[in-house]
Amino acid sequence: MQRRSVRITVLTLLLATPPAAAFFLWTIDRRTADAADAVDLATTRIERIRDALAEIGTAQQGYVAPGQLDEPLFDRTTAQIGVVRGEVAAVRWLVRSAGASTTLDALGESLDALEAADGRTRENLSLGQDLMAADVIFSDGRNILDAMVTRLRELQRDERAAAAETLEGAARARWGAFGLLAFVSLALLVVARRTPADGSSQPEVRSGTLLGIHGTPSTVDTSGSPGTSGTPGTFQVDLAAAAAVCTDLSRVTDTAALSPLLHRAADLLDAAGLTLWMSAGEQLFAALGHGYPADQLARFGPIARGAENAAAAAWRTGRLGVIAATSKTSGGLVVPMFGPGGCMGVVALEIRHGREQDAGVQAVAALVAAQLAAAVAAWPAGSGDPTAKAHRARTA
Repeated sequence: MQRRSVRITVLTLLLATPPAAAFFLWTIDRRTADAADAVDLATTRIERIRDALAEIGTAQQGYVAPGQLDEPLFDRTTAQIGVVRGEVAAVRWLVRSAGASTTLDALGESLDALEAADGRTRENLSLGQDLMAADVIFSDGRNILDAMVTRLRELQRDERAAAAETLEGAARARWGAFGLLAFVSLALLVVARRTPADGSSQPEVRSGTLLGIHGTPSTVDTSGSPGTSGTPGTFQVDLAAAAAVCTDLSRVTDTAALSPLLHRAADLLDAAGLTLWMSAGEQLFAALGHGYPADQLARFGPIARGAENAAAAAWRTGRLGVIAATSKTSGGLVVPMFGPGGCMGVVALEIRHGREQDAGVQAVAALVAAQLAAAVAAWPAGSGDPTAKAHRARTA
């Protein structure tokens, strides 16, 4: 009977591997297409900024041209400054290069300086000091405009380089997927061939073994103090699926790609719900989740660092937290995530069937949390308030 079940499992995995590989390749192609679209759109918006700057330069030169009416030119300059501000804000969400945020901040500062210089020019004109106005236009104003155009060229160059790197990474990932597919298929065939024909069973690998090998903390915490280690149960976590989830998490670059992976991680651990809590200051914010309606997730938190609950306790102590199931409620796990600066958040899972006590479930949950921490820590730093980022991520 054991031999038959092993062969059925191997056959199932062999049949499932090609669709999984196909999905992975489709994900790579979609990410590549998204990157190309973002570069194209960013390029279009950068060209609009350059056109608007050219319009500003032309209009300002008209201030001191004989026979020109100043008011229409003033309105034209003001309108184009507004266009530049809007396009700079819009392109911030499209750029992917490492120095893009710094370049856009510098552009914003230059635009403020340009607007201030334009104000001085208009004041001089109102006082009849045309020569002083011309000096501001052709010295300060022209220098600022030239510097902004140079930064835009650098931004375009950096974005093209980032896009090329993305395409190269996608090509490597495709070859890696083909190699992994061949390796997994070969490994499964070897396992099937080595299964004893007489039906004798192979030594069972307890799910708790993984816990001991990798040194995952065996103490659990539900109130901020050490508890007892989870005991191995009969539920066996699919380690191949766990490895696939962790591998895919290592390639994540945005919150949109995280959602389906959280779904897979929850299914792997028999979790009815999963919430990713990220720290900002002295609070935890529900950044992303699976298994809960969007409006319910939006009502979660924030949780203060000193709060008396399992999430805050796991964040403070850096230890795995276990909430035991009762006759009326599901159990749960709260797994800390670590970055270079310490504990950066927690992953909270609502576990079904009392499996929160299973050492294998705890160990794989710790592995998933560790890979999640590496994924979110690798994203490029954006601008804005951490609370706003968490709110945007909930809707991803």
